Amino acid sequence: MSNSGSEVLSPRVMGKLRRAERHLLDGAWGEADICFQSAVDLDESPVSQISYASSLADRERYHEAICLLTLAMERASSSGNREALGVVYHNLAAIYRELEDADLARRFQQKALLMLDDCGPEELLGLANDAWLSRRTELASCLAESCLELNEDNEGCRTDLEAQATVSVIGGIDNPRDAIRTLIQVYRQHCTRNEFRLAGIDLMNLSVLLGQLGREQAAASFVRRAIRHFDSACAVVSASRSRRVLAQLERIQTVSRFDPSRN
Repeated sequence: MSNSGSEVLSPRVMGKLRRAERHLLDGAWGEADICFQSAVDLDESPVSQISYASSLADRERYHEAICLLTLAMERASSSGNREALGVVYHNLAAIYRELEDADLARRFQQKALLMLDDCGPEELLGLANDAWLSRRTELASCLAESCLELNEDNEGCRTDLEAQATVSVIGGIDNPRDAIRTLIQVYRQHCTRNEFRLAGIDLMNLSVLLGQLGREQAAASFVRRAIRHFDSACAVVSASRSRRVLAQLERIQTVSRFDPSRN
């Protein structure tokens, strides 16, 4: 999720945005919202709207984020800010992927590419995710690998970690053990960066790979840890999905423990 747009912000707006980010790191969601809203009220550019929407999307408040991005889109369009428009479209694509609307995600990703001067790592990762959702596995892998190559000078950044995770998930189809090793490293870095929602997603991907290896008990354990991460990040949608997955895994374990010879 991007949160930039080529505008010079006033010191007051920058101060509000910095305070909001500090509150997010502390898990003080309400205080962060107050600071973000103050920045939006003071800022005549679309930048604060984009930043706040990015924060809301990270906490899976997707519909609020879409509303803010729609306002940012109108403001960027009226001022002719193509870079900000590109960021808005990119972020909308990311949100619609999370909402499992592959068609809208693909449309906004294409619109983002038309607005931006070049196809950077974030756009390549977006295209990779669209290809993955469309079950074009080979293309998704190539695009994610290209994203990693472009990020060689910026290893460990959010886009780099997400690209590593994407490559691992795709590679896990044929080689789950190697994918598990890489995903554990990505998970640890997400935890170090306090990106608990992304850490939860890593654990959910790990649970799938462990399930492929027939390790249902370990898979369920990872899902439980993922739920704790999602709860910490106020990621209600992912937490709910994970609880459904956990219920399915627990049913499988119950069936596997049933010994008909005892009846």
